[in-house]
Order: sequence, then C-alpha cells, then structure tokens
Amino acid sequence: MRSRISARPARTALAVSTALALSATWVAVAWAGAGGVGATARQGQPGTGAQRVPAAHEVDARQQFAVLSGSAAGQPRAAGAAGWRLAMVQHYGPVHDASGYSAVITTGRRSAWVFGGTNPGGSSTPVALEWNGSHWRTVKLPPHLTGFISNASAPAANDVWAVSYLGGYVLHWNGHRWAVVRHWKQRGELTGVTALSPRNVWVFGTTTAGLHGMGTWHYNGRTWTRAAGLAGEIFRASALSRRDIWAVAATRKGGLIEHYNGRSWRQVSIGPGLSQARLDDVLAVARDDVWVVGNLPGRHGDGRLVLLHFDGRQWIRIPTRWHADTGRLAAATSGGVWVTADNTGASNDALIGHICFGCQPSWVSVRWGLGSGVSDVAVNPRTGTVWISGGFLTKAGGDAAVWSHRDRRAATDNDAIRYGGPL
Repeated sequence: MRSRISARPARTALAVSTALALSATWVAVAWAGAGGVGATARQGQPGTGAQRVPAAHEVDARQQFAVLSGSAAGQPRAAGAAGWRLAMVQHYGPVHDASGYSAVITTGRRSAWVFGGTNPGGSSTPVALEWNGSHWRTVKLPPHLTGFISNASAPAANDVWAVSYLGGYVLHWNGHRWAVVRHWKQRGELTGVTALSPRNVWVFGTTTAGLHGMGTWHYNGRTWTRAAGLAGEIFRASALSRRDIWAVAATRKGGLIEHYNGRSWRQVSIGPGLSQARLDDVLAVARDDVWVVGNLPGRHGDGRLVLLHFDGRQWIRIPTRWHADTGRLAAATSGGVWVTADNTGASNDALIGHICFGCQPSWVSVRWGLGSGVSDVAVNPRTGTVWISGGFLTKAGGDAAVWSHRDRRAATDNDAIRYGGPL
C-alpha cells in the first residue's frame, strides 16, 4: 500500500515505506480542457448550487470560472504538453529518509530560494538552496540547527527571512551569509514569517487547527515583542505595506481573516457561512486584490477547496470541486493566482491550480515517482517563471523536488515589479 506524501510539515509527516515496489518515474498531468472534469482528484457531488452568504458574494466556479480538469478524452496529458517540468531533485540524509522542500521565494530576476530539509514532520536537518539564474546551489546554514524550514519571506535579495516549523528559530540572510536572529528555548510551532524590512518582521506560530505554538512576534531590528489578542491567532500573513497587512488566523472553531492598519489587528467579516472553514494562505496583491484559500468543513474533516477574493468593496467566494489539502498562493503574471494543494483521495497526486477573472482557469494533477506532494509556489514577475516546491516518494524513501513552468505573460519594464516583499 502506497504511503501518502505531504511537503508541509505543519500538516502531515512525509510518510515513506521501504517496502514500496519501485516503478518507473512518471508524471501524469491533467490540464484544463473542454471535455469535462477528469477523475484525478476526488470531486464533490454534482448539482450543488451556489449559496449566498450575507457578507460574501459567491461565484460558482463551475459556471463563471469554468474550473475543469482533464483532456477532452478524459485522459491525462504528458508533462511537456502542460508546460511543467521537473527542475531539480535532491536527496538528503540516509537513503531511507524522506526529503522535501517546503518554502520557495523569488528575490530578483535571476535569484530565488528554496527551503526544506530531511524527514519533514520528524527529527530533521534544514537545507537552503539559491537559484542564480542557471542552477541551484546549496548555501551553508549556521551549524547545529535542527528542524525543517517551513516558511520564508524576502523584502529584498539581501534581506531574506526564514523560520523553522519545529526548530524554534528565525534565520536572516544579509546577502552574504545566514545567521540565527532568534532561537526560542521552549518548543512550539512557527507557521509563518512576513518581513517588510530588516527592522519590521512579523513571525507567526498558530497552526491551522487553532493550536497555539510560539504565538505572534514582531521584530523592530533590536527587540522581539510578543503580540497579544487577535494577533496571537495568526497562521500566515501577506503585506502591502507596514500599515496594510492581511492575515489568516485559526481558532479551534475555524479560521478567520484579520487586517493590520499599522496600529492594531482587527477581524474582517466574511460571513457566517465560512466561520468553520480552515484558511491556509492569504495573498495581498493590491488594496483591491486580496486572495485567501482554504477548505470548507466536511463530514469527515476538510471539505472542498475554496478561494475568497476581495475587490476593495466585498468578498467573493469561489468554490471548487476538489477535496484537496490546500497549500499556498502566488500572483500569476498572466492574471489571477496560482494555488497548490495535495489530493486527499487515494491517487497520491498533487494539484496546481490557476484561477483568474476573464481567462480560462486550469487545474494540473502532478504525480512523480510513487506519489507527489507540493507545498509552496512562487512567481518571478520579470521572467514569468513559476516555481513549485515539494517532493515525491521513491522505493527507498522520498526525494525533494522543484517543478517549474513559464507563465503566459511576464512583466514588462513599465510594470511595477514586486518580488518577495511589500510595494
């Protein structure tokens, strides 16, 4: 029986069985087509119509957005036809250990970072690799660190921040070397980091299940201050400026959205219909362009994947058919957003979606080796390159992997370029 793989240590460990029979490495990609919905992800029951909630207008993704998967014949297409390729594969530690990449960010036209480690979800060693425009290279981290690096944020190429999920530390790259900025002695999760400058960094430590880990901390360049109240429930955030930060938070009863105006955090109303949803990521592109992704409640755990969009006046709810463990968001240069997810069915594949207004959305199902998991997604706005971090199962254990894709439209010299940090 094949083990499931997840590149997100905050959710499930990367479980690997050494008794797996090795099959030829392959990838199955289901690309959007006009022939209906393929069977690469477990779908909800058909015929469920849109339901309006008081504070969120809902758009039916099956009608206005036409979110479909599969070719006209209902068969997956080849990887090359979809435009995705396996860009890098690495294995760390003993041969039977699992490896995975969790976070990926872009920091310039020819620069990007990917982070992860060995044995995600368990006793692990962190790794960091830098893309220099032609290849990935391993960059030395401070000695004696343990724990998987799960999240990163970069206001500039010489100002990169990263946190370890269970290691209890915050790292900083100054353009020359990595250093430990804070290391907590007590155990607890760190689930997100949002950096605006070397003197304005937010670190979060609440899981999507609403369990308080390290809590929420703010760094002003000299001292760390723990934030109380609503801020303590934040899981991950996205900043437009130091006075305009959006966040997804979690309680034991469900997720919520918060906003920071430079002085305090406040909860944003999105309607009671989403009060029990689990919200996994938030992406603030502009004041009138904010995205949130998560899962609606289901009968046996997480339900369907759902997206929310704020246009500056109201929230629009965009349901999908997929029962998938949602991951991260990134702004697509061709418009809309990229979203990652792991299929919760038995097919051991990963999902990559492109959702947009006024264009043809698509969902891609990726399986490599004996099963794949994807985590983060990052886009280079100048070149249009899309990076996906994750890993896949092998006969012996699991390998870390990065996939890449060229977006349909890259930014021009007249466009405002935003790589990792706020405008």
